[in-house]
Amino acid sequence: MKILRKLIKFAAIAAVIAFIVSRLRSRAAEGDQDEDESDFSWPPINLTDSEEPTDPTLTEPTDGSPLEPRNWVACDASGDCPTSHPVKAKDGSGLYHVPGGNAYERTIPDRCYASAEDAESDGYRPAQR
Repeated sequence: MKILRKLIKFAAIAAVIAFIVSRLRSRAAEGDQDEDESDFSWPPINLTDSEEPTDPTLTEPTDGSPLEPRNWVACDASGDCPTSHPVKAKDGSGLYHVPGGNAYERTIPDRCYASAEDAESDGYRPAQR
């Protein structure tokens, strides 16, 4: 009988603690929502159809460089560079590959350059093989 009374007391105390914790969490969540709304000093920009770029093939570079002028082009959907820009460059490794190199055929480029000098001017290093 003593064990049953102790279990009931323990369950009651645990329920009270759980109630208090849930109330504190809900108040904290309400406070976070109010703070999130006040973080923005202006409304978000909503692009309409008329504000979209006119040339869908021209993509914004991800490295922060300006859109134009640039001396590189993106590869096509199959991962090949156009014949006018045969040098393949990878952002992750910082290397560029020239036609005839060991890894040239299996490299899927992030950028394609017309010459090795153009790739070097953007900070890429030549592949060793």
